[in-house]
Amino acid sequence: MSAESSRSNLPLQTSFPISFLIIGGGIAGLACALALRRVGHHVLVLEKMDRNAARAEGGVRLPPNLSKILFHWGLRDALLSKASVTTRLLFMRYESGDFLGEHVWDADMLKETRGMFLMMSHAELYDILYDAAVKHGAQVRFGAEVVDIDPEEQEVELASGEILSADVLVGADGEYGSSRTALLGERDVGTPTGLAVYDTLVPAKHIPEYAQKLSEKNGQFVAFGKGQAVVAYAIHGTDDVAFQLYGPDTGDDGRYGDVPSVDVPQVAQDIAQKLRLLVRGARKAVRISVREHRDLEDWVSDDGRLVLVGEAAHPFPPGTIQGTAMAVEDGAVLAKLFSHLSSERQIASFLYAFQELRQARVRDVRAGEFASIFFMTADGPEAAARDAAMRGKAAQGKNVLEGEGSAEGVWEEYRVVFGYDCEDEADDWWVQWGMLRERANGASEMGASVPSLLDFSAATSQVQITIAAE
Repeated sequence: MSAESSRSNLPLQTSFPISFLIIGGGIAGLACALALRRVGHHVLVLEKMDRNAARAEGGVRLPPNLSKILFHWGLRDALLSKASVTTRLLFMRYESGDFLGEHVWDADMLKETRGMFLMMSHAELYDILYDAAVKHGAQVRFGAEVVDIDPEEQEVELASGEILSADVLVGADGEYGSSRTALLGERDVGTPTGLAVYDTLVPAKHIPEYAQKLSEKNGQFVAFGKGQAVVAYAIHGTDDVAFQLYGPDTGDDGRYGDVPSVDVPQVAQDIAQKLRLLVRGARKAVRISVREHRDLEDWVSDDGRLVLVGEAAHPFPPGTIQGTAMAVEDGAVLAKLFSHLSSERQIASFLYAFQELRQARVRDVRAGEFASIFFMTADGPEAAARDAAMRGKAAQGKNVLEGEGSAEGVWEEYRVVFGYDCEDEADDWWVQWGMLRERANGASEMGASVPSLLDFSAATSQVQITIAAE
């Protein structure tokens, strides 16, 4: 198979289509909707904002473990028409502007992943997923704010008073959304880390030299500092540079979707002189607090059919590479499992299988993303050792994230994370456990009087999304 897998044949279709109501129409919700429609289930997505607000500004990075999924779904051409391919990371010091070295992505490693490392705007990715989901038959309602969720009755209430129900409720409305609150029984605001991400764009016309260099190098620019860091990369071709500044958190709250209100120069006061042009050209930024949220023991409600995906299940630090990827992986795995649905009694089994398959993967990757933030913003002896090791490798013409030194293991972690194929993992679960479970249930049903611990429900019902007005 080629490095840029373009497998887009119609996947296995369920023989028992059911209805999914997805709460939240962001990237996680749309990816989940598209994946479920591709295997034949009925899907309604509810998004409280209008489409333009939901699209959002800013940049997003698509690592190989994410891009390969979208390639599998037939979106390769759409992605490559908008995205740029990144081949390297460029590192420097935040305060001085001194160059630390670069790391070129290994071509053979990327080929093994069957994906590509892409950079694009959030709005472009949103439009691609929305158009594909609707084309496959998903329904998406904007301005539909969910104010109450009843997992046991499999119902939600909208701000308008309208009641909607489905066979499975999917919470994709983020860490502060009603779905996570409904499952926990309380609102989880997380623990502040003292850092925030200031997310914005810099029009390339204000920084032509920077934009040209990023374009020529096909690179992501990273600056390490004492409690501060910058990540920047070109989007919209070469028209804009996505700019994410890690710095002190100056407020009590802050999240994606807020109105841009922060003047970047006021936050980036210690930045190197050679980087000040980049800062001065930046539009007002959205401040997103970097918070640590508890790991949920369960992503599935124990009193009904509510399952969490994306940030609702596992909030990632903002601005990192893998947050978006994990949300799309969630949708891909959920759909793969439910492609095998043949009776209602399997629904609970598949929901818990989804949780089992995803939790360990997400916890490991999220820990790595927090480690990356602290790696970039480190101070003292740890930062000095990191910089010295990178400079030494650069002087020898080596990639700065591999080999001995403070960055030891970082590159190998990338290889493991990028090479993961979540859809293959779901297929393996079905072969190793799902089919066995079905045989056991089949034997139990043939015996009639033989109980089975694997038989979650003997009930069957006609499947459809129902709507009723209060």
